[in-house]
Amino acid sequence: MRYVSTCTWRDLTDGHLYLEGEPFPFDGREIDPGRLERLLTGTNRAGLVPIKEVEEPKAQEPEKPKEVKPAKPKTPRKTTKK
Repeated sequence: MRYVSTCTWRDLTDGHLYLEGEPFPFDGREIDPGRLERLLTGTNRAGLVPIKEVEEPKAQEPEKPKEVKPAKPKTPRKTTKK
């Protein structure tokens, strides 16, 4: 799961200031499921819902390399010398 901040707020457990749209947690650590529930539902000390769950970006399949056809050999140009 991935979470982002819905507003600007300060995390009282570590003092980190989250700006709107920043990922939560900022350092990718594991968060207690109970704490996540409180932040997602607004049953916290501030009474706010400071984060929301967002979908993980889908991994794009690597593009297949294009088939390269060998170039036709160039024929030398005929020049006329005077």
